[in-house]
Amino acid sequence: MDFNNIPIMAALRQRMRWLNQNQTVLSENVANADTPGYKAKELSKQDFSGLVDNLSGSSSKGSVSHVALRVTEPGHMSLNGGMAGDSHVIQSKIEDESPTGNTVVLEEQMMKVADNQMKYGVAVNLYKKNMGLLKIALGRGG
Repeated sequence: MDFNNIPIMAALRQRMRWLNQNQTVLSENVANADTPGYKAKELSKQDFSGLVDNLSGSSSKGSVSHVALRVTEPGHMSLNGGMAGDSHVIQSKIEDESPTGNTVVLEEQMMKVADNQMKYGVAVNLYKKNMGLLKIALGRGG
């Protein structure tokens, strides 16, 4: 059995990819907190609740289930599935600018990093729980 064909597993993997990419953007912001003229960046939002709501639960033999996305704002996700690579890095809407022209507020970035870490932990735990349930259903878990 290929677990890649199960829509909830695909959605969780997609969520973890987005969170990983978000962590990269946040890390760049923190690393450039003292760089003159650096503008803080952020990743366009992923609508995970819409992702889960629109899972296509049926797959015929040999075909892969697709994850459908609900687009709430045209600029937030592409219509081709919104994979992590499709997310766009945008300039953060922070209006505070240091005298050097830097817009990174280190405290805000660190709070975003902690929030991202918590969300990633939730996604990993959901993935583990679903794998455990599948193993139990197949008679391989206890």
